Amino acid sequence: MMQNFLTRAHAADRGLLGTWVKLPSFETVQMLGQAGFDFVVVDMEHAPHSLQRAVELVFCAQSCGMAALVRLPDHSGMTIQPLLDGGADGLLIPRVTAPAIAQSLTRRMTFAPAGERGLGTTSRAGQWGLGAMEDYLARGTHECARIVQLEDWQSLESARDFAQLEHVDGLFIGHGDLYLSSGKPAHDPEVRALTGRMVAVTKDAGILSAAAAANPEDAQLYLDMGFSLVMVSNDLTLFGKAAAELVTSARKRS
Repeated sequence: MMQNFLTRAHAADRGLLGTWVKLPSFETVQMLGQAGFDFVVVDMEHAPHSLQRAVELVFCAQSCGMAALVRLPDHSGMTIQPLLDGGADGLLIPRVTAPAIAQSLTRRMTFAPAGERGLGTTSRAGQWGLGAMEDYLARGTHECARIVQLEDWQSLESARDFAQLEHVDGLFIGHGDLYLSSGKPAHDPEVRALTGRMVAVTKDAGILSAAAAANPEDAQLYLDMGFSLVMVSNDLTLFGKAAAELVTSARKRS
């Protein structure tokens, strides 16, 4: 498994490039690794991955040389312990609207006594009990990316409050849900300014910034803005668009 995702993300001259995993397929994850992505995010919020399949996809991605994050399905926290013990490099918390929510859930990603995560050295993260406990604890403490998704205007305006929380390692701007609540798309000048302010807040706090891009052009834009992590498209859309373009091209008359 990857041992230094946070360190690598902070040290990168330019942001790392990833994509979302929505298909429960090992083969497509392997192809993403072959394509050269730095990391993937297994999406349990907007894809029906079971807990077991999510852990298996984490293993598959890491075996292909990519880091593997997981987006939690909700705020219940029930999947936090098994996903981290399954070796995930970090977790994204969707739709966070208050610092108290972020603090509560990131504490559950942090070992006691600072947090509430329990000891599980017999898990994959602990090398099935064959690894050193110090390594298991060090990785869980220093290399676990705890990323909070801010997806409404008020929360993003208060980004500094989230960035200053003890166990938050990164902020993600959710342009999709921001559009639903504000009516302003990602390219709106006000949204662009808000996005830039969030990046500045994360840099001041020394934490990661993350955004999702629909296409390579938007991915380049976010990388140029200084985002640490950029997820472009997703496995399902990549396959669907490629298939549709192939069919359209094959049926064209000369």
